[in-house]
Amino acid sequence: MIRLSVTAFLLVFFVLFNAGCSEKNYFEPQEVKGAVNYDGDLPSQIVEVGYEAATLENGQVITEEGLQTYHLPEGYRYIAKSGELVAAAGDCKPNIIYNIVTKESISVNLPRRLLGALFIPNTDTIAFLIEGNSYGIYNYKENKIVSKYVSDPAVTADIRIANPMMLEKLVLIPTLDGKLVILNKTTGEKVREIIVGKGEEFNNIIFLDVIGNRLVAATPHRIISVSPQLMDAQSLEISDVIFVDDAIYILSKDGTIYHCDTDLKILHSRKFPFAHFVGAIYGEFIYIIEREGYVIATDQILSTDNVFELPDRIDKWLFTTPDALYYDKSYFKLHAYAEDVEPGAPETPEAASETETSEERRDMEIAEQKQGAEERSLQKESNEEEESWFSDIWNALKKMTEPDDSADTVEGAE
Repeated sequence: MIRLSVTAFLLVFFVLFNAGCSEKNYFEPQEVKGAVNYDGDLPSQIVEVGYEAATLENGQVITEEGLQTYHLPEGYRYIAKSGELVAAAGDCKPNIIYNIVTKESISVNLPRRLLGALFIPNTDTIAFLIEGNSYGIYNYKENKIVSKYVSDPAVTADIRIANPMMLEKLVLIPTLDGKLVILNKTTGEKVREIIVGKGEEFNNIIFLDVIGNRLVAATPHRIISVSPQLMDAQSLEISDVIFVDDAIYILSKDGTIYHCDTDLKILHSRKFPFAHFVGAIYGEFIYIIEREGYVIATDQILSTDNVFELPDRIDKWLFTTPDALYYDKSYFKLHAYAEDVEPGAPETPEAASETETSEERRDMEIAEQKQGAEERSLQKESNEEEESWFSDIWNALKKMTEPDDSADTVEGAE
């Protein structure tokens, strides 16, 4: 079943935030509960933000794990990483594979700048997406292109260009024109294309992940969720997508947050008029960053909210991870999630970080160790199930063609 909902907005380069109509509306909270201060300064300012990481002017990189200690060569930007190797791109520079231990570089002789990459496991190859919307597989040890294809031209793109990913023996490459292209990881042969979105502008894939037993992908205009049985979709103008505790949250242009299940059924929604969402920190509560310089704190079912003020309006590069916000030269880290706060009263992230006592931290560590042991003991049993699921998804993808928009139905939320 395919579902359709309201349209909204796309997060693009910050200069585009100031384009358009001369008369603008801004998010103005009715009540501000307090202020959020930065924890400290970064060693250098952020000069570029991508799908997986932000690159600093001094060559350091911020990933989901935080600020990395290594430095990329001057003028290069992080694209993807595997072990000691980083795929990096630079303006008016050749693409490279950089070894962060030996500090040696291998040139990647592709005709245009890398936009997305994946190190294919147990090989000397990367799956690549480059400017001009060309993609394929490249062998960096033999310095040759294994396969290369050209998709439809894309004049514009959202800065969050999703990297390729592996699905069993398949490589999924998200293109700039809203497609997922499936390649054989060894031969580079094209197996199938899936149409995710069909917007005329800014139509690249901005989110791609496996969530539970679902493959989820989104463009700024549409999100799909594929299972072995069916595909669900929502047609929205999407600012961001986050995944928290088996739920998908879609942040949209008109300031609406949609809480969905993995089938993309809208369970709850909450609207903040004229809000422009630019990132989120999440744990027990969700802290959404708003462009005018606010943090909107809400519980996971969006029943309540509090608004806090940041030191700055967001008009420079910003990068968020599940537990931290990095803006220009500063950072804020959510040291512990607000597990002791009543669901009806989300606190400021600073207060949340102070609610956890040392005793509670010990209990959590013991629980995590126990959980880890249980997960390891179940890993062997789950392998057969996982292989079966991948096979089912593969069979579903083989049968899939372009979504039939005429079958979309409008569905709201309570």
